[in-house]
Amino acid sequence: MKKSLIALAVLAVSGAAMAQSSVTLYGRLDAALANVKTETTANTPANAVASVSQTKIDSSLLRTTYWGLKGTEDLGGGLKANFKLESNFNIDTGAMGAGPTAGTFQTAFEREASVGLSGGFGSVNLGRVYTSYFSLFSATDNITNGNIAQTDDIWKSGVARDTQRTSNAVRFDSADFGGVSASVTYGIDEAATPATNKNGSNVSFHVKYAAGPLLVGVAYEEFKAPYLSTGVASTTTKNTLIAGTYDFGVVKLTGGYNKASDATRDDKEYQLGLNIPVSAAAVVMLGYVNSNSTGAGLTELNSKGYTLAGQYSLSKRTALYAGMFKSDLESGNTVAAFKTAKTTAAAVGVVHLF
Repeated sequence: MKKSLIALAVLAVSGAAMAQSSVTLYGRLDAALANVKTETTANTPANAVASVSQTKIDSSLLRTTYWGLKGTEDLGGGLKANFKLESNFNIDTGAMGAGPTAGTFQTAFEREASVGLSGGFGSVNLGRVYTSYFSLFSATDNITNGNIAQTDDIWKSGVARDTQRTSNAVRFDSADFGGVSASVTYGIDEAATPATNKNGSNVSFHVKYAAGPLLVGVAYEEFKAPYLSTGVASTTTKNTLIAGTYDFGVVKLTGGYNKASDATRDDKEYQLGLNIPVSAAAVVMLGYVNSNSTGAGLTELNSKGYTLAGQYSLSKRTALYAGMFKSDLESGNTVAAFKTAKTTAAAVGVVHLF
């Protein structure tokens, strides 16, 4: 009888512990059959045109493919411990995504690797996290987290930058106060010998208002790129974003204006998008992106992108899609590798959540 009571007590305690904590395996898979055509007009030899067409199975065209683990533990009094481990991969090959240099691959949890606490105050997380700037960018982009959106690629065509994530970081997200919330991220430069090298650092924040059909916010980021040479100054890139969305019911409007700068260039960029539900299961998405890049002693670079896509949901977790995008880059620089570069792509694919 005693053994039975002890066994029941152990089961009750372990059951209570399991009820207070959880671990979830989750992810998203996006695979598509795509045709991509590129056409480049060179400066040297004068006006020489190179054209390439490729048909392939591709990954992450509408939505990014990834998998992850996340968990939470109830510590009592409204306080929780949280963790998240998240990784990109290419579903067409099963390989990790490309790394920062040729021939390298991404780290195991390139998307996010963080642990922290949350409660009535908001949340604090440490590790590799999304920047506060990117959180607002992602929430207001015309097609979030997909190559077909073109916003990230077009906006990086002038001032090159990495605004999505930062390592060795602490991020604070405030609680919601009547629709108003704020976020701050600081990615620390952990170089042991700062006189000879830098690992890079990132500081960003956003303030937003989200209530009912409206979301509007402002974000700022300052990114110092890593360097390994003595006496070489680290490149500092600054981004200021004003963006928002409004859901009218029959159509959702997205838009944003971004100003980017580094030591040589100033970019003025914007994007507009329409998400039009045509039925309970189907939505049509349209997007336009533009970037104008200028600098002292540099010629103007104009870039623009167009997107048209449709998605049909077979269930809450599975959807079919078809889409196309077109991007145009034009440089007035007569010594640049290209005068114009055009890319057109069309794809049909499937997205599944788990």
